[in-house]
Formats: sequence, structure tokens, C-alpha cells
Amino acid sequence: MTEAVDTTTAPNAPMGVHAIWQSSTKVCRITDFLPAPAAEGLLERAVSTARDDLLPARVRGNQLDTHTRRSLTHRGFPAPELLTAIDAVSDQVEKVLGVSCAGTEPSYTLNVHNDGDFYRAHQDVSSRDAATGVVAARRVLTFVFYVHRTPAPFTGGALRVYDSSVPLNVHHGGLRREDCAYRDYGPDHNSIIFFLPSSLHEVMPVSCPSGEYADSRFAINGWLCRTDGA
Repeated sequence: MTEAVDTTTAPNAPMGVHAIWQSSTKVCRITDFLPAPAAEGLLERAVSTARDDLLPARVRGNQLDTHTRRSLTHRGFPAPELLTAIDAVSDQVEKVLGVSCAGTEPSYTLNVHNDGDFYRAHQDVSSRDAATGVVAARRVLTFVFYVHRTPAPFTGGALRVYDSSVPLNVHHGGLRREDCAYRDYGPDHNSIIFFLPSSLHEVMPVSCPSGEYADSRFAINGWLCRTDGA
């Protein structure tokens, strides 16, 4: 005899209408990345940056949108020692993140976050970057390197990286950021984070009571970008 099925507890649908697939976003984080003197040298260079070289950060091509992003940025900041160190670990980062950095070159800016600054959730793969002029589709790897005074004269400013998520039901009303799990990575001095440009991420608000420029959260934010036009 076939047993009757109670459809009130065993619905025909194979999954819920609001089902969401989530997979953890891979991140490589390295602490004490540079020799201490090199990190301190980069910090001194950042603190001494001429104010005329610092411009309000922009989004989506070349728009000034302080509801989405608030910080200062400097395109021509010199950081050759950082680029050398990144090149030295690129093989290991490639293996972990499953990406090839062959045929790429670095593009980066110095980004300065002070009291109340932030950057809302975004990806690094849309439009053209206003500060660097790089077509975002050429980016294959994102990196963020942090330097600041110690102990940190600010709080907040974590890098929040969201998991990859997609609705499984074609009739789902769309994915909201609130549906995504995430992990926060503190902006520790002399640490670096690598992740894929397609990852949804944001800079959480910074609180810097002194408001002094030298007390800012300094980050060298950049990408390894394809040079072959692919």
C-alpha cells in the first residue's frame, strides 16, 4: 500500500521560493607584510603627502557621490617596496584565489579615511576607475595594504567582504546585501589583503576623534590589471 503524503508538511516545491545560494568569498590576508622599517617609511610618506595631491574620492567613472564614498585619494603616491613584496607572493596568492596574474601590471592609489569616512558596498569590476583611469574589466586581483600610527588613533574602518550569493529561484525578487553573510577584516598596520575584484565589499565608517590628517587610516588600494586588452 502506498502511504499518503501530507502536502501541508511536504510541499511539491523542491526548495523554498526565497532560497539563496551562498559560498564563502576567498581572501588572502598577510600580517607584518613588509619589514618594519619599510612599513614605517611608507607611513611617513603618506603622512607627508602634500594636501594639493589629495582629492575627494569618486565613484562610477568620475562622479563625486558622498553618500556612497567619502575619503581622500592620491594617484601618484610612490610605493615601489610594496609592489616588489606583492610580486614576491603572487604565486601563492594565485593558488589560493584560483586566478592567474600573468600579463598584469599594478595600478593603485593612496586612500585616506578620517573621521566619518566610508565606502559603501561595491565591486571593483564595473565602469572605469576615476582615479587610475583603468577599465575595471581588466582587473584580475584587488589588494589593500594598511599603514597607520600605532596604537591606532581611530576606530572602525574594517574591510567588510560579503559572501558570493545568488537566488536559486528564478522568481525570487532579487538579492539584497542584507541577505549576504560577511566577514570583517581589521585595517591592521602593515597588513595586506588580496581578493577578487568581483567580490562585494565595503569600508566601514571610521571614527577619528582628533580629526588630524596624520591620525588617518591610510590604505594603498590597487589592482593587478591585464595589459593584453583581454
